[in-house]
Amino acid sequence: MSSSDASSGPQSRTPPPTTTPFQQTIRKPSAIMAQPNIIDVELLTEHLGYAPISLLDSIINNVNAVADKTLDRVEQGLSRAPPKALGFEKALKQRKPPPGASVDVEETAKLEIIDGVHKLETLLCAAIDKNFDKYELYVMRNILGIQPSHRNWMRLAHYNGLEFDVAREDAPTRESVDALRKKLQASQRLNVMLHAEQAKNAALLAKLRGVMGGKPAGPRASLVEVKVEGADDGAPLQFLRERGDLAEGDSKTPLTTTTAFNMSQLQALRALSTSLRNIMPDLKDPSDIEDGLEKNKSWRRERMEYVESATRKHLEHVRGLELGKDGEVRDGEWQGEGRKFAMGEVEGLERVVSALGAGSEESAEQDDPDAMDES
Repeated sequence: MSSSDASSGPQSRTPPPTTTPFQQTIRKPSAIMAQPNIIDVELLTEHLGYAPISLLDSIINNVNAVADKTLDRVEQGLSRAPPKALGFEKALKQRKPPPGASVDVEETAKLEIIDGVHKLETLLCAAIDKNFDKYELYVMRNILGIQPSHRNWMRLAHYNGLEFDVAREDAPTRESVDALRKKLQASQRLNVMLHAEQAKNAALLAKLRGVMGGKPAGPRASLVEVKVEGADDGAPLQFLRERGDLAEGDSKTPLTTTTAFNMSQLQALRALSTSLRNIMPDLKDPSDIEDGLEKNKSWRRERMEYVESATRKHLEHVRGLELGKDGEVRDGEWQGEGRKFAMGEVEGLERVVSALGAGSEESAEQDDPDAMDES
């Protein structure tokens, strides 16, 4: 350490920061080097398995770690050495301190060591940055670089035998993608419809359970039939859950038990019929209600009309019978009213009949002349 540094005195020195400039420096090699071609970087990264710049970063980080350890050892060695061996006492005597001022040699030596190590660290970090920046540029341009003339002729080993120009037979096309998209949309619409139908059925089941007088269905609903003791006015079908005398009967008297049960349930069935007439409009689908007499026919009436029409077709086409409007047979002696004739047709028939009658009379006169005389 020079005497000029020691003569500056402890008053003019500023204590170094807790973290050294070497530790605060964050290197960005990619910012100081020329930007490489992105194709070259991707090709080298795929070939090496790591980015080329990461190799240089690892080397520089190791050098920085070694320099940091070296500075720590230098500082420890200077701190353990006595001030006399480092020449601090001789420097203090040459400086001639003012009279009456007490000088602490050890404290002065400690401050000088810290200041000197700080300056050494700054110079060492600057030298490392300058030289390794040059090293980084050289490596990226000459060692880990690809010549532009060789770039189009390079192929990695795992790309051998691959034909990128041949289209696959099972490759998706625009039509197949559109078809899959339509199927997905149809599935989503069906899902929405099924959820709506499920909600509608759940509401209907809840209403029917209320009519039956049962408990609402839950995730842990018991499958065992529960006998309800009290009668509920809002549940007209609650009697179906009550076994009554059926459980007490045996196989020897099934008719007696069944008859007694039916007689006991007549009043309940009448009340049930009345209640069902009241709730049927609510349970019926509004879309099925249409105006007209044909839609209001009962199933018994529709069944009878179908049987009559099928029987009429069979008799007319298979049996060869001629049926009237009401299904009567028109073959045989009685033909019924028959077809109605117009006025012109009736007059024509009368003229034909009169002509035939006149011809028959003339032939009769020629055959029997005596009869004419007698008349």
